[in-house]
Amino acid sequence: MNSREKFLSVMRMKNNNYSGVEIPKVEFGYWAGTIRRWFKEGLPLVAPIQDNYSDGIAIMANKNIYGEMEKAGDVNVQPIFGLDQYLTKFPVDYSPMFKKEILNKDDTNITYKDEFGVTNKSTINITSLPMEIDNPVKDWKSWLDYKQYYSLGTIPKRLPPNWDNIVDKLKNRDFPIRLGGTNGGFLGFPRQIMGVTRYMMALIDSPELIHDINSTFCNFLIAYYGRICQDVEIDCILIWEDMAYKSGSLISPAHYREFLTPYYKKMVNFAKEAGVDIIITDSDGYVEELIPLIIETGVTGMYPFERAAGNDLLRIREAYPDFKIMGGFDKRTMFAGGGKAAIDKELAIIKEMLKKGRYIPHTDHFVSEDCTYENFTYYRNRLNEIIDEFNKN
Repeated sequence: MNSREKFLSVMRMKNNNYSGVEIPKVEFGYWAGTIRRWFKEGLPLVAPIQDNYSDGIAIMANKNIYGEMEKAGDVNVQPIFGLDQYLTKFPVDYSPMFKKEILNKDDTNITYKDEFGVTNKSTINITSLPMEIDNPVKDWKSWLDYKQYYSLGTIPKRLPPNWDNIVDKLKNRDFPIRLGGTNGGFLGFPRQIMGVTRYMMALIDSPELIHDINSTFCNFLIAYYGRICQDVEIDCILIWEDMAYKSGSLISPAHYREFLTPYYKKMVNFAKEAGVDIIITDSDGYVEELIPLIIETGVTGMYPFERAAGNDLLRIREAYPDFKIMGGFDKRTMFAGGGKAAIDKELAIIKEMLKKGRYIPHTDHFVSEDCTYENFTYYRNRLNEIIDEFNKN
């Protein structure tokens, strides 16, 4: 099977029946600084990381459909470990397409306004998440001004250029494609344009505003995705949120059901009508309390299950036997000072998860610069061996 066929076989498998199923060998991705470190520690160089990629920029573990709209794809790690292509994001643009603007820059920091109109401050090397200084949507008036950029008439210019060539190239592809990514969710989008504090307060003080933002964005997404689905066979729809932190969900179950559930259900209905049966949610943080709420909407799975936040894969699988799970290997075991015993302990959990089915293993987020190449090599080779055992059966 190719990468696409493997992905679909696991996502559609019944119970723990591996007949006709082959588990892909994939990773979620890497920070650019990680791969640069590994070059010094023995990773063979296929192609250098571009100089304009700071250490905190993500390198995706998949194909790149149109480079100018998406992050770079890995060409160095994959061939060494015989990895499959991960779920590839179709190039989309959820922003109002504002021009990026540098407001201030010195030897250590940079202040800039991004394509969403958010003013950020970051270190020059983007070694951590940027600090949001200002957000464009503060109230009804600013939202109504902002809303005009999400008219359905903007969709044609959001498509990659050379559309017919891209469509033709993707017809016989060997890798899976998802629609959806960063800021493409119904908590993720309003939080991005409002800022987390203003968003949280608006749930109480201005619920009609949040509903109007999400209703507008949902209708926009359905039209946008619908245009893409006319020409491209999509394998998965992703609803990106990052709606939790280490201690739990950012919003209550009641707020989830009020402000997210209606729009999730609309997206699930759209997906079914478009012939897409795999719908997953992306969130960092502790997500176990969110899973039953997500399942209620018809969403079928989730990733990447951050272990440092306390997510317990076996407990989740026991509680939700049909839920599709990807990720969940604790990358901290690969930090300098970690070693084979810690990695093997995590791999034992992965092996149990594989026995229960509907699971694709990989690290619980991008592989960080703390991870040594020696430890990653041990982890990846051992995981490949475990996957080979299941694929023989």
